Amino acid sequence: MIRIRNFYLIAFLFFSIPCFSQLTAVDSYTEYSPAHGDSSLQMQSQTVSARFLLSKKKISSWSAGMTYKNLLTSNNTSVINDLWLHSVGISLMYHTKTTDRTSMTISVQPSIWSDFKNISGEDFRFSTLVHFITKQDEHFSIGWGLAYSYQFFGNQIIPIIDIRYRKNAGNWKIGGALPLRPRIEYDFNNNTAVGFKLEGNYYSYRLSPQLNSQYLFYRQWDAGFYFDQRLTGKLYLTAGVGYAYKRSLQIFNKDQTIPLSFFGNRVAKEFTPSYNNQSNGMVYKIGVQFRLFKEE
Repeated sequence: MIRIRNFYLIAFLFFSIPCFSQLTAVDSYTEYSPAHGDSSLQMQSQTVSARFLLSKKKISSWSAGMTYKNLLTSNNTSVINDLWLHSVGISLMYHTKTTDRTSMTISVQPSIWSDFKNISGEDFRFSTLVHFITKQDEHFSIGWGLAYSYQFFGNQIIPIIDIRYRKNAGNWKIGGALPLRPRIEYDFNNNTAVGFKLEGNYYSYRLSPQLNSQYLFYRQWDAGFYFDQRLTGKLYLTAGVGYAYKRSLQIFNKDQTIPLSFFGNRVAKEFTPSYNNQSNGMVYKIGVQFRLFKEE
């Protein structure tokens, strides 16, 4: 069952209107995963994000972003049946050149991740990123960095290696942040491209006090093909199909936290969740994007 709720999407865009004069990109997409095999779990999520420029100098710039994301689950289990979770975040980014070939980006993002039934200080999360990228030549660049986020299950560290390569005078591209967002793409022309990508996601949402302020830990890796088509001007349509593996939905008590995790993998205590669903299956994605430039 697909359910699309528009109130938060409309509210998000409404509060973004004052920034439209400096708008650089808007992304909106829906992801749907139907029930598979013996599992009755269905999931759907929508994401809307906007980025806009605050100021720009010769070698540096400040920009900001706003993101809204939701996750809707449907299952025969009463705990997660018709469970609708949300996140809203505001990010601030600073970009500058450190050498002729190397640039640095620093970002911070406070956000709320919960079921929005009773928002409190327990629902707030924080993440930050430091990223460098060096352009070796016109066809190859390499980046590295470190991302940190305070999750409800504890502190999460994600080292990042970013590789971007385009074959000389060719249409093949390899890019993305390893290990979470690698992809390979073939551009037929300036309007149409197809590709294959791998994507990893780790989220945690705070549940309401009626559920003892537990947190839901969501983990998913999916691999699949995508199609990217420019509709007109700077407007693009993206559609994809893939398979989700190592996907889990787990609910833990609020005090079942750990000191540190890498990519969502706990390096300390293992706790027994009050709810656990391991369910792989197909994933379908479709989105519309407005961007002033096509990202490499």
